[in-house]
Amino acid sequence: MSKLKVTLGHLLPKPAQSVDDLLLGNSPSPQIAPTPEPTAGDDAKIRFTNALPPNTFRRLQQYTFWSHETIGDVLNDALLAYLDGKPEADREIPAKQAKRRRLPPI
Repeated sequence: MSKLKVTLGHLLPKPAQSVDDLLLGNSPSPQIAPTPEPTAGDDAKIRFTNALPPNTFRRLQQYTFWSHETIGDVLNDALLAYLDGKPEADREIPAKQAKRRRLPPI
């Protein structure tokens, strides 16, 4: 008695290109649109990353859960309150350094 060979290949969609073309890059790749630059304005936002001590991060998560606010809103309010008393926050950075820090236009 021979074993019955089960194939499920007919259930998978066929790729538009052969596997060799996909791996070796023999065919043109689809064009990916560039990400638009953020525009200056009140509703424009710039993503950044940072690190917090675990306890601070836990408290931030707990607060945003119970207050139904976003982390971005909490950080924005906290930073604005902190920077209000700092005259350095309103001094312009020299153009060369502003470009290096990728600051958005005013």
